[in-house]
Formats: sequence, structure tokens, C-alpha cells
Amino acid sequence: MSEWTWQQAVAEKLLVLVNHSGTPTFTLDQVYEYEASLQEKFPRNRHVRAKVRQTLQRLRDVGLVAFLGDGKYELDLAYEDLESSVESSKDEHSRSPKYSRTVRQVRLRNTILATELKRRYKYRCQICRLTVQLLDRLYAEAHHIRPLGRPHSGRDVEGNILVVCPNHHVMLDRGAIEIDPATFIVSHVCGAFEPRSLHLARWHKLHLPSLTYYGRQICGR
Repeated sequence: MSEWTWQQAVAEKLLVLVNHSGTPTFTLDQVYEYEASLQEKFPRNRHVRAKVRQTLQRLRDVGLVAFLGDGKYELDLAYEDLESSVESSKDEHSRSPKYSRTVRQVRLRNTILATELKRRYKYRCQICRLTVQLLDRLYAEAHHIRPLGRPHSGRDVEGNILVVCPNHHVMLDRGAIEIDPATFIVSHVCGAFEPRSLHLARWHKLHLPSLTYYGRQICGR
């Protein structure tokens, strides 16, 4: 299993933990409570707790969590692909105006790896090479060529992900865009734009079977 698979698995446990407790802070011991389920998911790893500590460090590096010291952590609710519902309430029994935050629901819009790929491409669409400028940041979306989950069972790996703008994401989801696995030429099935080469960084090796699956099962060709 890749490091990204571990990061995704631990991140999902953190979301369960935070949603259950209602607070973005948690302890290392609380994460250790998921040791059995992580061991089941990664049966070849015999040092789950050490791996959990290492993975928390990785999640800190990508900005999902912050280390508070003494085995305490906090989920960073400002993480770009984290969608959260948080309520703030004033502590009426305190002499100073202190406020507490209660997490109602928090979830990831994208996988940890998908978020990293968007950063690597500087939020530039691999089809049109444009990006979306919001008020405070650049924006792009991640598309899994072979969709995750049933019935497609795609994998969350670099070779199965494209960074795209919202327009081309919708076209991909609906099978309106074709990608030739041999040449990486991108075309619209109705000719809405001129065929063009898919922009690929040297380190980004697409999974050809996933492209073939997309063409057959999503585009129906």
C-alpha cells in the first residue's frame, strides 16, 4: 500500500473521531483506538502505531492537521478540501469572553492525493490549461478517470487522476470527452472544441487500463 493510501485511511479515521466528539482537537491515544481496523486494512504492516505517528506527520505536512504538543492534535478546519459545519458559542460562565467551537459535520471533498495533485499542477486544467481565480485562491477539481467505489472500483492513485476545471470535469463525468490512450489526444464527442494534447507533467504517468475503461464504460465507445 502507498503512503497516500495510509494518509487517506488515517484521515478518514480522524473525520470519524472529530465528527463523533464534536471538537477539532484529538489525542494520539484516541487515534490508536483505530489500531485494530487499520491493522485489518493493512495486514502486512506489523507496526501500526509507528505508522500512525508517521502518517500524522505527513498529514501535518500537507496541512490537514496541526500538532499542539503533548500528544495532542487539531484538525485544520481551513484545509482547502475540508467541508465543515462549525458552531461557535460563548462561555457564559467565564469572566473573559471565551468562545468554543462545536463541529457538527466535517468531510473531505477530495482524497488527500487528489488535493496534492491539484497543488502540483498549480490548479491548472490538464485539458484547457486554464485555472479558476477565486477571491482568495486558485481553484481546480480532481477527476478520477475510473471512478472510485462500486461498480467501477477505480483506485486512488496518481495514474487514475486528472486535474481539470469545473467545465471539463462535468464533460468527463458525462462521457462527453474522449482521451486516446495511445496518443493522449483529447477530443469532444460532439466537436465542441478542437482536439488537443492532454497536458501531462513528466512525473505524471497515467494508468492506461483506466483510460481504456473510461472509453468503454463511461464514453461507451
